[in-house]
Order: sequence, then structure tokens, then C-alpha cells
Amino acid sequence: MQWLEHIKRRKKECGFTNETLSEKSGISVGTLNKLLSGATTDPKLSTLLALAQTFECTVDELLGFEKKESFSLPETLTQKYAELDSDGAEAVSYIINKEYTRVLKERASTPYSLEVPATRKIRLYDTPASAGTGSYLFGDQFSEITIYTNSKTESADFAVRVYGDSMMPRFENGDILLVEGADEISKGELGIFSINGESYFKKYGGNSLISLNPMYGDIRLTDNDRIICFGRVIGKLKK
Repeated sequence: MQWLEHIKRRKKECGFTNETLSEKSGISVGTLNKLLSGATTDPKLSTLLALAQTFECTVDELLGFEKKESFSLPETLTQKYAELDSDGAEAVSYIINKEYTRVLKERASTPYSLEVPATRKIRLYDTPASAGTGSYLFGDQFSEITIYTNSKTESADFAVRVYGDSMMPRFENGDILLVEGADEISKGELGIFSINGESYFKKYGGNSLISLNPMYGDIRLTDNDRIICFGRVIGKLKK
């Protein structure tokens, strides 16, 4: 963990022992021991802020991150502030300090994640799965998109975009669905189907495909239909 090496380097440059650093930063020796030994991988922001203040640097500098560009207020706000009287300036300062304190408290109460989330690429097919009248699905036309790898997305094999409104309100036109490839799915599950060459995103009803929008009727399945199940829908990407 490179960020830990940067912290150790600053501690060494200052000539601090763990006990001395604890005394100067207000961080318990036990917390420091866990952090510096690598046992703690997600230290609280309050811990990092205390270390940065002790080492007289920013949190980004403490962790070895590149220095961010300085932030400047829009010129219009600067001009307006310059026109304020003492009461107005005092009111603005009060609000800024109040919001700054609130943000610091919120950050300090949650871990400061130093790990980069794992990602992977899956296919997003260009032709959408219809939530309405149907459209032909798949082929060679697709692009690759990057998704985060977690317990909800790890089983996704590909993605398709929704076209239509028959699966509203849960799924809207333009939503990107994550699909786990499967030749068949259980009754009641959501899936991507091809019926006689037309694609559908529907709820599987055994002998029918069901829309979530009550304005649309069910699609009855017969023995004469050419039915292909591409997979079950396990979720959608956040917009």
C-alpha cells in the first residue's frame, strides 16, 4: 500500500516514535499501531486529518496523491461579496463555517477508502430489448462498458438497453439492464427473450410474457412460437 509508505516516510522525517506521534496528534497508540502495521486498510478521515495536521500537510500530500488544482470562486460571487457591508460579510462567513464544519463531521464519521473499486468490462448491445412492441436483439453490434465488480454485478454477462415503457414504473425507457446469460429462467423472473425473431424484456409467466405496466397486455406463448431465452435480468445500472 503506497499511501502507508508515504505516512511512514513523513513520520520518519519528523523523527517521531509511535508514542510521540500519538501525543502530538491525539490518536491512540493502539490506532497508530494498527494503521502503521497495515492492519487498518480504511482509516477514518478524522485519523488522517489529525496526522496531516501534525505533519503540517494536506491529506492528499500525506497519502502521496497529486496536488489538486486550487479552487477559486466565480468572479461574479467575488464581486458581490465585495459589495457587502460588515453584517453581510459576517453572515456569509457564518454560513461557510457552519457548512464546512458539517462536511468535516460527515467525512470524519465514515472510513476514508484508499482502495480503488474493482471494475470489469461487459458487452452492451446496440439494439435494445423492447419493453413494448419488440425489436431484434444481438448480433455483432455492441460496445464495451465498464461496471464495478460487486456482489450484485458479478454474475452479469452482458447488458442491454430498455426501449419502451411497458415495464414501468420499475424500468424506464433508456435504462441499461444487467443480464445473466441463461437458456431458461423460473416463473416470475425478469428476462430477455426472442419470440419469432423479436426481442422482449418481460416477466416470465410460464405460458406468457408479462408487462409490469398494466396498460399492456400479456404476450401469450404457443407451441408454434420460436422462443429463445437469452438470460435473466439481475438489475440495472444507476443513472
